[in-house]
Amino acid sequence: MSFLEEHLGSGTWRADPPFSSVTFKVRHLGARDYRAGFREIDATLDPSAGTLEATVPVASLDLNNPVIRERMLSPEFLDAARFPHVRWVVSDVSGDERRAISATGELSIHGHTRTVTASGKIGLPGPGLLSPENRVGVELSSVVDRRDFGLDWQEALPDGGDTLGWDVTLEALIEFVERVS
Repeated sequence: MSFLEEHLGSGTWRADPPFSSVTFKVRHLGARDYRAGFREIDATLDPSAGTLEATVPVASLDLNNPVIRERMLSPEFLDAARFPHVRWVVSDVSGDERRAISATGELSIHGHTRTVTASGKIGLPGPGLLSPENRVGVELSSVVDRRDFGLDWQEALPDGGDTLGWDVTLEALIEFVERVS
């Protein structure tokens, strides 16, 4: 029995997008983190198989500056036209009695796929505030080197530092709803 099945049973769970987010942060100008996220997410959790799959449309990048957004979606960065989705297929989820979890799977960004492990927490399943369906929250975070995904744009600062950090922190906060057949 998988860790997920032990804690959630054998049903199928789907992300509830208004209560879910995928964000990232990267060091900018060596002094602060630049943060952004995506407006859309599609994710499923299958406790019987012990899997979690999440897909994010790159074009749903949510930035309040249209010039920066356009550049981020261009071939210089995410190349949304050629690589329209970020996808993470997790095949190994483990956890402990405090509901701390570790999730390992194949992350695909910009045409590159790498094995990534994220850590976080899984909540207790229960009814939501606005509906009686069972829900469960999952929080996962991982740091990846953007060069591993072909995202190697860089410009040197006058002091020799980097305009953008190489490490990117990815965070997924997903509220899943149990789907009853």
